[in-house]
Amino acid sequence: MSGTSAVGERGCSGCVGCDATTPWAELAAEMRRIKGVNELSYGKLAQRTHYSRSSWERFLNQKQLPTRVAVEEFAAAAGTDPGPLLLRLERSLAHETAARGAARGGVPSGKPALAPATPTVRRARRESGLPGLGRPLGLLAAGALVGGGLVTVLGRLRRGH
Repeated sequence: MSGTSAVGERGCSGCVGCDATTPWAELAAEMRRIKGVNELSYGKLAQRTHYSRSSWERFLNQKQLPTRVAVEEFAAAAGTDPGPLLLRLERSLAHETAARGAARGGVPSGKPALAPATPTVRRARRESGLPGLGRPLGLLAAGALVGGGLVTVLGRLRRGH
């Protein structure tokens, strides 16, 4: 989700007639509220998670939509239940998908281009390794490159080069 364009808190780009506050704005506002209540700085969040200070600044100031893992780590760092934040994230993802579709003229206003996959569906896709998901094919290609290089090196060692 990291490639999502920045959107202001007063509305979204690409949507016609959407609410003044987007789900993404609500997510960012709630995360900022939790950050404030727990007296967490960006530095403290960086120390308690696998994300940098600048990543947290981008996530909480709506410059980049956080990933599911980032939201889960944020909740753990703040000692709060991740459920409500993850629900807001799912709504944000659906809204951003609809906004992109509407900007392209392919989706009527108010209807998401793609329904967000449930965690079970996403897990099944990941575990299946089906083509078209990007990561499995990328890993296969990387493995082939590494394996091919290893065969070349071992072949040269065997010949004494």
